[in-house]
Order: sequence, then structure tokens, then C-alpha cells
Amino acid sequence: MNRLQISHYRMVQAIRTHGTVSAAAQAVGLTQSALSHQIAEAERRLGRKLFARVGRRLSLTAAGEFLASSAETILSEASLAESTLMADEGLDPIEVVRIGTFAYNSYRWLPRFLLHLQQQRPNLYFEFVTDTSKVPMHSVLDGDVDIAIAAGRLYSGSAVVTHLFADELVAICASDHHLAQQTCVEVSDFLKDPFITYSTRYETGFEQELLWRPTGYRPRNYLRAGNTEAVIEMVKVGFGLSILSRWAVAPYVQDKQLAMIPITSAGLPMNWSAVVRKSHQQVELLTSISEQLQAWCSNQGHIDDTRRSAK
Repeated sequence: MNRLQISHYRMVQAIRTHGTVSAAAQAVGLTQSALSHQIAEAERRLGRKLFARVGRRLSLTAAGEFLASSAETILSEASLAESTLMADEGLDPIEVVRIGTFAYNSYRWLPRFLLHLQQQRPNLYFEFVTDTSKVPMHSVLDGDVDIAIAAGRLYSGSAVVTHLFADELVAICASDHHLAQQTCVEVSDFLKDPFITYSTRYETGFEQELLWRPTGYRPRNYLRAGNTEAVIEMVKVGFGLSILSRWAVAPYVQDKQLAMIPITSAGLPMNWSAVVRKSHQQVELLTSISEQLQAWCSNQGHIDDTRRSAK
């Protein structure tokens, strides 16, 4: 932790420039008493003298000179950072919304919605957060992200969950795998091949809850790939089988790079949702964004079209 604040660096620089407490205080907009207090506080925090009094003037010690030289760089960098990040005069303050996409990256369609939204709200900017190791709900409740775009069964009394669209978990395999010709797969079909997964963490609404636990069976050999793109690439070349959302793998099936098979004759339905923490300072804005995303998913129809074309 830094011992000095920006105000201390301004104080040192002002004294070196003006020479007296009264002139330096006037330059930084403080009273002489307040500036003298800052001097004493800086010296106390650093444990050494920064100034020596010569008549009515203050002379910097060697330590003071070193600090004043550093102050020029520090204040210059601080001024540059502030001027770079400040909104143009007359515009509303910029709002940055951090969106967590997790292992199921939403980059194919989400940026189009965000651009559409920014055209309506020019002060809104968006960042993707992909480096959190937590499950989506915990990332939202812990403040790591502002909005989580996630699949599965999501619920918390501390969160607002907005349903986006319905989906389905499907099995995937290489196009030349023997399972590719089946109309559906059962749990027993997963027992021989390695199972490739983006995470071994337990999440509600996925195969751990919907398939492995109810049947008492699970693959014998797990290979962790980290994200859905890596899973798909490993499955494509024949490393093993996996289970992903129909929406996520549909483009690869259209290109005949993968085979996609329903899981059991009943299928494994799942949902995509946007999640926001109720106690967030901007909960109204974030909930509004989630509701607009919900309407956009419904009106655009691109997700349903992708699902139909993949069947």
C-alpha cells in the first residue's frame, strides 16, 4: 500500500516551485495551516525530513528533492490518465458494463446486440470478462462481473435472472465416429470414450445433474479443455466425446465438422439467462439491459434459425 497520496506529491511540487508555505498553499488551493499539516503528515508517513526552513522559505532536503522529482512524473501520468478517460464535456458520464461469458463464449452474437444498444445509449461501453474461475452465479454475487450470460439452472434470492432463450444439451462426436449415425445416445454410450469437458466444476442444469447423477454412471476418463472452442476442436479430430449446448455447436454441424446427437429420446432441455446482482448500484440499468437482450433474442430469431438449420 502506498504511504503517500496524490495531494502529498502536489504539495511537494508546489513548495519546490514557490518556496514558501503561503505561496504553495495558494497554488494548490489550501490554507497555510492545511498545507503545513500535509507536510508534517508526509514526513511522518515516510519517517524522514523533506524540508528545512531557511528564514521564511522552505528548502528541500535530499529526500525532498527526490520526492519532488518523482512527483513530476507521477502527476504527469495521473493527468494523462484522467484526461484520456474523462468523457467529453456536455456528454453523459460513461458507464462501463462488465459482461461475463464464461466457458460458453457468446462472441458470435452478443457483440451485435451490444453495438445495437450502444447506438441507443452512446455513453454505454462494454467489457468481456473471461478470466474468472468461479461459476456464473458466484461471479455475479461477488462483483467480478456486472451481467453474467450463462446457461443451466440459475437461481439466487440475491440475483435477478432474466430468461433469454431455450436450448438443449446434445452429444457431439467426430463426423466419422460410429455414434454419428445414431438417432440418439444413452448414458452407456459415454462410458468407453474419453469425455472432453471445459470444466469439472459442478454446475446445476448440466450433464452432471441431468444425466450422470440420476443414472449413477459417468465417463471413466475426463479430459479438461478449458473452454467450448477447445472442446469442439478436440472432439473434431477424434479425441473423445462431449456434451454441449445445441446453439454452441450448430455452426460446426452445418459445416459437417461435427456430428450432433440428441441425448436419450426425451432430450436434455436447458435455458440461457442473464444474471444481475440485486444489490448492484446500477441494478436498474443492468436489468434493463438484460430485458432488452431478452427482447432482442426473441425478435432477431437468429438463435432459433441456427437451431432449426442444425437439425
